[in-house]
Amino acid sequence: MSEEGKAATVEFEDDKSSTQIDPQEINKNPEEYARKIAADRATEYDRMAGFSVPRDFVMLPSKGRIYPVDNPLHNMEEIEVRHLTAADEDILTSRALLRSGKAIDAMLNNVIMNKTINTEDLISGDKNAILTFLRITGYGSEYPVDIDCPECSENIKHEFDLSQLKMKFLDVEPAGPGENRFSFEMPSGVYIEFKLLNSAEDNQITEEADKLKRTTNSPFEKNITTKLKHQIISVNGETNRATINQFVDHMNVRDSRAFRKYLDDIEPDMDMNQEFKCPLCGHSGEVEIPITVGFFWPES
Repeated sequence: MSEEGKAATVEFEDDKSSTQIDPQEINKNPEEYARKIAADRATEYDRMAGFSVPRDFVMLPSKGRIYPVDNPLHNMEEIEVRHLTAADEDILTSRALLRSGKAIDAMLNNVIMNKTINTEDLISGDKNAILTFLRITGYGSEYPVDIDCPECSENIKHEFDLSQLKMKFLDVEPAGPGENRFSFEMPSGVYIEFKLLNSAEDNQITEEADKLKRTTNSPFEKNITTKLKHQIISVNGETNRATINQFVDHMNVRDSRAFRKYLDDIEPDMDMNQEFKCPLCGHSGEVEIPITVGFFWPES
């Protein structure tokens, strides 16, 4: 065998461990081989530490179908993550990371075993599935939170059971394999194409909305239109960004509501609705579980 064909040894930066890299295997399936190397490295770290931090596979609501073919998340139906540790709590309580809004993403980078995955690529629903799993395994499924009763409007302390949440899987075919592109016809007859937003885009929308509110000093938030401008990628085949923005600004309410309802119906995510019964007025029904700081920063 030639020197080029021999398996190479790659040393880890912080230790004496190593893993074998086979050039021939890399050429066969680079993405799969990268996943294998990442898993081997995680296993090696456990061996060196003398103990193993529990790891599990979390199902992704998107089933990986909307990620590009060259992305490690492509067609990935489950993602391997390890349970939270005290070191992860250091990240979640870091004042610098909390101020920058990057604590959650930094923690996710820490716990996802496949280090070729960029957490900012995760669409919101997939990210929520991982965060829900980590909350349950790290702090328990009990989630006490204050909620306003829809009937009597009284503020009630209610405990939800996160283990009972259901997952909404992607059941609509994207435009093509590995394409984050879907279509919808508005009640007015306008044909649009749109995408599911990822973590980086969600963060960008939040920053834009905050900046707009500060610069205009307006009491009105433009969360809906800001999100639509990022989500819609074509209007009647026109992909010009200025045209799309103008369309969103002048979109009639009927079209806006119809599209957002369709999006809510098909978007893969965790179903955050759960039964609630008011102890004061006796009202019962499904409510959306509010996500507060207590989700990852419980009082006890």
